[in-house]
Amino acid sequence: MKKLIAILTSLCVFTAFAVAVLLTPSDILYFLNWGEYIDHTLVEEFEKEYNCQVIEEDVTSSESMYQKITSATTSYDVAVPGDYIVNELYQEGYLQELDVNNREDYPYLAQYQTMFSSSLSSLMAKYMVDDKTGEEFNSYFCPYFWGAYAMLYSNKKSDVKEVVENNGFEALYDRSLYKEDVSIGMYDTARWIVASYLMAKGYDPNITSYDGNKKGDLTREVKNDIVSALKEVRFNEFGNDSLKRNVAISELDLCYSQLGDFFDTLYLVYSQSKDDITFSVSVPETTAAFFDSLVIPKTSQNPRLANAFINFMMNPDHAYQNARTVGYSPTLKAVNTRFEEEAEKGEYYYGKAGDERSLSLKDFLAQYPMYLNPLYRSKNVYMLESKSQAYLTTCEAIFNSIA
Repeated sequence: MKKLIAILTSLCVFTAFAVAVLLTPSDILYFLNWGEYIDHTLVEEFEKEYNCQVIEEDVTSSESMYQKITSATTSYDVAVPGDYIVNELYQEGYLQELDVNNREDYPYLAQYQTMFSSSLSSLMAKYMVDDKTGEEFNSYFCPYFWGAYAMLYSNKKSDVKEVVENNGFEALYDRSLYKEDVSIGMYDTARWIVASYLMAKGYDPNITSYDGNKKGDLTREVKNDIVSALKEVRFNEFGNDSLKRNVAISELDLCYSQLGDFFDTLYLVYSQSKDDITFSVSVPETTAAFFDSLVIPKTSQNPRLANAFINFMMNPDHAYQNARTVGYSPTLKAVNTRFEEEAEKGEYYYGKAGDERSLSLKDFLAQYPMYLNPLYRSKNVYMLESKSQAYLTTCEAIFNSIA
């Protein structure tokens, strides 16, 4: 009897173990992302389809993203760095090439040369090139969301909109343009401050001297001009996410920001209050674009699953759902077309017909054409390029001199 019990006990233990094995994901994907930057129902769908587990870790800065990938402490399978970090990682040999030639398993990756919007593709062709060969390395990344540097502004004061729309980023630095006193906010990111000033004056945000040189550190002349301008304008607030919230409630009249911050705030106001929308956004004629991309770090232990995940997210149906959830501008031409089609069908951006508070997708796209094309009115478009540590240290010194 004891032997029978022992046999039955062993059988139960073995059965429990077998069930556990069957229910345990066969693969794990380590995903390095930004906070609230993916529709998690899509992640769950991917896990079910590929019998895997996605372990997500979030970062709050591009520098942190770079350090985590290059330190190789964790072997991330997929990451979402910004454009100039992608450039650095590629040039330094930290990225794997995507499996773009496997049309059977990864049909969307195979369309990497034709699936992105034309404006974005032009920027990629200009800025995302191999330093040695001058050729594009676009088989190493898939743009995920994109946008442009912009200004959020309140409509509460009579001339703010006109000044912002007519003067670009100079509206941040010249208070004499306004009929009355205005409160202005600036991001507390040192490099963004330098870039905003240079673009306000009509320069490429990557120059280090006024003769157009981009190498080395900022010259003393450029540095002194930026410090003088910052001391003269005396920004009312330095911050990050607080800036967009304060513009939305009219505690700030305008601020320097990214386009996605506006759409994030717009949806938040629609969903959490009944207040009128008293703020808007402007992307100047001279600006810098940016995009975040899905990449596979060289240290990935599961490149097969990593390629499958990126291919899954590049499926236009999934990318459309993801854009509706996250709120940032989509990169795929097919998704832009889907937005326009859904708008014509009567789909809503927020709420539904008859709701006390709603906004149709058609009205949303008409009011904010920069959602599908962040550069629709921009003429001089740049991208922030990789810079030396000396340059970045000088940017920090400029910020610290007035903070």
